[in-house]
Amino acid sequence: MSTPRKRFDGISIILLIFIALLISLFSYLYSIEKSIQNYTANHDNVITLELLNKELNDFSIAMNQFSNYDKINHAIKKFKKTLKNLEKDLLLQYPNNSTIHKKLKKVQNYFQTEEEDIEYFKSLNSSLISGSHFLFDLQSTITDEKTVSLKSKSLINEALFYILRYTTSDYIDKTYVLKKLAEVNKLSQKSQQKFIKNFYKQSIVMLETVTALKQVSLKIHNSKLFPTIVELHKILDTIYAKNLFIQKIITLLFFISTVIFLVTLIIMHIYSLKNKKELFAFKYAVEHSDNTIVITDANKKITFVNDVFEKTTGYTRQEAIGENPNILKSGQQNDSFYKELNAKLSKGEKWEGEFINKRKDGSLFYEKASIVPVFLNKKLISYLAIKLNITQYVEQNMKLAQAASVFENTEEAIIITDEHGKVKSINSAFTKIYGYLLDDVKDKNLNILHSGIQDINFYKNMWNHIIEKDLWKGKLINKTKDGEMIPVWTTIKKISDKHGQTVNYTAVQTDLRELESSQAKADYLAYHDSLTGLYNRVNFEEYLSHALFVAKRNKTMLAILFIDLDRFKVINDTLGHDIGDKVLKTVAQRLSETLRESDFISRWGGDEFVMILENLNSASEAAVVATNLIDKLKEPMQINAHHLITTASIGISLYPENGEDANTLIKHADSAMYLAKDMGKNNFRYYTEELSHEIQKKLDIDMALHNALQNNEIYMVFQPQYSLKSKKIISVEALVRWENSELGFVSPEKFIPIAEDSGIIIPLGYFIFEESCKAFKKMKENGVKLEQIAINVSSIQFKETHLLDTFVSIAKRHNIEPNEIEIEITERFIMEHTISNMNMLQNFRNYGFKISIDDFGTGYSSMSYLKQLPVDTIKIDKSFVDDIADGSSDNVIIEAIIALSKTLGYIIVAEGIETQEQENFLAEVNCDIGQGYLFSKPVSSDEIITTFSTKKYD
Repeated sequence: MSTPRKRFDGISIILLIFIALLISLFSYLYSIEKSIQNYTANHDNVITLELLNKELNDFSIAMNQFSNYDKINHAIKKFKKTLKNLEKDLLLQYPNNSTIHKKLKKVQNYFQTEEEDIEYFKSLNSSLISGSHFLFDLQSTITDEKTVSLKSKSLINEALFYILRYTTSDYIDKTYVLKKLAEVNKLSQKSQQKFIKNFYKQSIVMLETVTALKQVSLKIHNSKLFPTIVELHKILDTIYAKNLFIQKIITLLFFISTVIFLVTLIIMHIYSLKNKKELFAFKYAVEHSDNTIVITDANKKITFVNDVFEKTTGYTRQEAIGENPNILKSGQQNDSFYKELNAKLSKGEKWEGEFINKRKDGSLFYEKASIVPVFLNKKLISYLAIKLNITQYVEQNMKLAQAASVFENTEEAIIITDEHGKVKSINSAFTKIYGYLLDDVKDKNLNILHSGIQDINFYKNMWNHIIEKDLWKGKLINKTKDGEMIPVWTTIKKISDKHGQTVNYTAVQTDLRELESSQAKADYLAYHDSLTGLYNRVNFEEYLSHALFVAKRNKTMLAILFIDLDRFKVINDTLGHDIGDKVLKTVAQRLSETLRESDFISRWGGDEFVMILENLNSASEAAVVATNLIDKLKEPMQINAHHLITTASIGISLYPENGEDANTLIKHADSAMYLAKDMGKNNFRYYTEELSHEIQKKLDIDMALHNALQNNEIYMVFQPQYSLKSKKIISVEALVRWENSELGFVSPEKFIPIAEDSGIIIPLGYFIFEESCKAFKKMKENGVKLEQIAINVSSIQFKETHLLDTFVSIAKRHNIEPNEIEIEITERFIMEHTISNMNMLQNFRNYGFKISIDDFGTGYSSMSYLKQLPVDTIKIDKSFVDDIADGSSDNVIIEAIIALSKTLGYIIVAEGIETQEQENFLAEVNCDIGQGYLFSKPVSSDEIITTFSTKKYD
């Protein structure tokens, strides 16, 4: 368990400061060590400069001695290098100390002057030594000369002695030396000896050189270079001493601070140890509490939950931490509840109440909660919520309330008695059924309800059964307060305590009056169709079993007629179920009127009816009945304001020829019915073996068709439509084709009806429209002059709510105008002539689409209402064109269709033109457009482009 705390508590902050102090202390000690190293380096450099300066001064003392110039040159070079390093270090270490910078500058200047003086000293020293050697040579020559007097030689030696003494000592006055040289000069003039004269001249030169040397030596000795270096040394020592003092103070402060924080940490640790037992006890109590414990921070984010929370809510601790407690909010309590809660907590007050919360799995549970704001130093740090799960208690109360509600509101009479059978409580249903109030029956025996119809032995046996089995169920005939006899279904149960002692009896009674009065109705509904009143499937199957038994015994023939209404689904979907129900009632009435009294008819549901014809002498008798049914059903019926025509397809199976059991006969009759539909509807067919194969083939097509689009088995071809006058292509009709790997080529006449029945026609229709628009655009772009493209649309697809919007969207996507598209519909769709169909077609025309009636003349449409249709084109069916010949009766029909259509302003298209004779006739009777193998068979869009593109002539 973690105690609610701030992100950084006091101990953490002090510990962080203590660590920071230690890091700072070690960093500072390192900087001190670096400072000492710098000072030592600078001190060594200054000492080196002082020693080198002394060496230079010592060099200037030896005036008359030959010195090692390489050694003095090395000392000068070393002085320069040391001074340069010292300057570099001091400028880096003391960039803002002007005193040091000035001293360095003076040292440089004084050294430069001293260096120049030393160079001058070296030249004078060389001259002096050379002159000294010359003088010694002259002195030797004069000494060896016999012509020179001893006195003169003595004067020469004395003068040389004083010159040399002047060179090495400051005790000989230059004036005295000059006096001696004046005597030598007089001697040279008097003796007129060349050697003495040269000695005099060289002595004067040497004396001047020594004087100059002494002056340079004195200048070097008096140079301010050494004092300046010493001053710089003192400045550096002063700065170092000062810094060292400051560093000692700072180090001491660091140490004291570190000790203070360390002591503080120790004190706080001792304090925390004092509270450890209390905190551990609190932690143990919270974690092992039977109540749910939730702790949040000041922002109401969960920081702790105990194990009970996880068990109660279904959320794990990891899922809850960091979340707001409203993750448990169920929405069962309104906003005012939570506003009152938050308002009280915001005042720092304790809140108590009950929550209706929601577990992680969505189930509800109930909690009694107490929420307390927790303050530290008058600052809100967290909220503590202690919650008790009262779900079981609440649910028990709810069950009790529900039981009380059921007790009072149930339609069954409930009586509770004591262990002696005395009434203690009744519900309102008891009063409603019997007319007695509680005051009328309380503490009385229920024998007041006995009617006398059931004798004393009946009740004796009933109570014996209750005592032995603790329960009795049965029907009682009781008497109401008004004396009415009523049947009640009664359940009496004995209630015992944990010791097995009887404490109560309960009786639940159901009034059977309404049930028994409706039993006859229930029996009727069990065997009859509720809508038409005909027998239902259950009754049919029972009757057929009996009829087959009789037929077998008597060796007679029996027929099953499976009847399915044609296009009933269209009526039901477009006009509504109310109209559809009335149509079914009318059909049931007509079927009943047509059959013999011995025939059995039932409705199986929807628009399917099944009949049993018994005692037939031949199979043809079933055909007669089927023919009569078809004729009767195709008569127009007036349903409300609608004039409707419905037909039927009938399948016939015969016993024993087509099967000897009920399931086989029904299945075969159903198969024959589907064959009748495939053969054009509105007729009947007998079941044959070949039909079974046909049904299986149809099933194979249905199964394969489901994956045809995904497997890219569906493709489009296009048959040109041409002007019968110009013989030029003006449009194309889009035709769908299907090639399956197992079934091979499947003609549209086979798979389109199956697609309509299965619903696959919807995605197939959108595919056809999309591919047709794409191909039309491609043909026009490649030079085929086309006015429009004709696309067949199933009547099933017209039930799509957004069909028009989808077609418009597809056309726009391919940049095709709606007036370039002709929607082909069947004559049968027009025949239905419903308001919704007409409105649908008109909406298409309003958008610019053209409407064409395909296969005109094959249905039952009347030419009289052609003018009412929202269509543009009439397409004459191929069956009429096939029969065009001299004197054919179909020629007259074609001429009539064309004449009437022309009068109404329709365009006429004749399909299936295969001979020149057919084309000539249609042109003569003013048919506008032709289509057929004579002009072109259906081909791909690429073949259309290859054959009819005008670009190849450009």
